[in-house]
Amino acid sequence: MSLNNIAIIGANGFIAKHLTNVLIQQSQLKVSLFGRSDKNEFSNRVLYHKLDLNNTKEIERYFKDIDLVYYLASDSIPSSSWENPKFEIEKNLLPFINFLECVSKLGLKKIVFVSSAGTIYGPSSQKLTEYSDKKPFSPYGINKLAMENYLNYFEVKYNLHHDIFRVSNVYGVGQDTSKGLGVINTFLEKIISDKSILIYGNGEIIRNYIYVNDVAQLLSLSISSDPNISNIFNLASNDNLSINELVNVIKNSLQEDFKISYNETRQSDNPAIYLDNTKLKTAYPNFKFSPIEEGIANTFSFLKEKNGIKNN
Repeated sequence: MSLNNIAIIGANGFIAKHLTNVLIQQSQLKVSLFGRSDKNEFSNRVLYHKLDLNNTKEIERYFKDIDLVYYLASDSIPSSSWENPKFEIEKNLLPFINFLECVSKLGLKKIVFVSSAGTIYGPSSQKLTEYSDKKPFSPYGINKLAMENYLNYFEVKYNLHHDIFRVSNVYGVGQDTSKGLGVINTFLEKIISDKSILIYGNGEIIRNYIYVNDVAQLLSLSISSDPNISNIFNLASNDNLSINELVNVIKNSLQEDFKISYNETRQSDNPAIYLDNTKLKTAYPNFKFSPIEEGIANTFSFLKEKNGIKNN
């Protein structure tokens, strides 16, 4: 069964733009984009629609012939949800349920959901597989896990299959750090602007980091997956690093001098998470992750050009 009619919801986001760029290279695909904004940078090449996920009639009209949906819509980040947990339910969970209710009756074959590896598991000193206990403590993570569970519900009730990708910390070209996401990009921007970076806590927080090009390529592989089988993956690289280790990688990759300062730990930060990507590598054994040094160097080069600084 071919999945050729593809939609991306949340198409103006960081990951979604890179995913769009991957998908439009495949001539057999018909790609449609959806978002909250009036415009999209790809709208001169593919169909783009402004979409209200609470509008049932709009969903029925736009998705009646869609085979596979990438769902990347989100109105929040972990730190913002910490102060306003009701927002998660009103702006993210309820529109998601409404969307699933609609498309489950339209013949959609699969939905690909981008979840959050950094928040749904909660703190752990053990390496985490897809089957490890989930103990999210932030409203953002609690809600992401609830959305995963609703996908299970709609599979049982309507036979709507899904792929869930629990994505780790993404970085790369084009990330908007203004809302407080993206530690690597934030560090690189601060190195360019004032030769210094700020670390929250003692720098021993452990995260997994993955280049956005790798995320887009791996997400695109769902199109060739079996639409009758649901999957769940930790979409993570081999790079589980503390913040202090990450800073050393940045130093070695860029050969730039910068100062480091430390501030109090933020309550919304997960203190440690070690992600196991064995299942992902087993499913896609030929995939090669971008070396973190290469990804950081490429991103830094882009940011310098964006700021009018010539690369050596």
